[in-house]
Amino acid sequence: MTWSLNEFEAMARKAARGCGLSWGLAEEAGRAGRFLAVHGLPAPRLLADLLTQNDGVPYGDLVPDCGAEPWVAPSGRLCPLIAGAALSDRLQALASGQSIRLGRCAFPVFLLPALAARDGDATLVATWEGVAVSVGPEGLSVDGPAEALCLKETDGVLIHRDKAGRGQSLPVQGRCEMQRDAAEVLQRFAHRTYAPATEESRAAGAGAGLSDND
Repeated sequence: MTWSLNEFEAMARKAARGCGLSWGLAEEAGRAGRFLAVHGLPAPRLLADLLTQNDGVPYGDLVPDCGAEPWVAPSGRLCPLIAGAALSDRLQALASGQSIRLGRCAFPVFLLPALAARDGDATLVATWEGVAVSVGPEGLSVDGPAEALCLKETDGVLIHRDKAGRGQSLPVQGRCEMQRDAAEVLQRFAHRTYAPATEESRAAGAGAGLSDND
């Protein structure tokens, strides 16, 4: 089944919040999911798997030490949503020819939306497991095995600036392909954001309530 991009972004945002991320990071997760879905990647399934992996892990265990080389997290595995937010604040460093190295990272494809926040016509490249993904004015292009985009984990990611994109450009799509099992997982997380029903809320809700005049 397919969802509109707006529907998926809203679901992704609520699911990330239900998994324990702050509303700010949940907003980032929604935008990141939409960005990947626009480029034809299986964003709902990847996000569902990432949130399932993170569920119950203390936030502090996932926060990157950005002063380390490479970046590392106390848990031993970076969350790309949290690391991506940190990357967005440090993209200026890449303009001077510096590179950023990340250590062991879950679902590295979720780092790519953060690179889209670059300034001007710059092209930024993220490499891991033999694939180089360019994020530039023309969108995303992939040089290497496309299956690496769906990896659940990689030992390291290198991010640097390049003059131009490389490889095959990914086409842009107007809707999001939603797998049923992924939708169920995301809906389960999103449901945690809803206030539990009470007798008062049920009585005050839509419909006939406690009376029926039909």
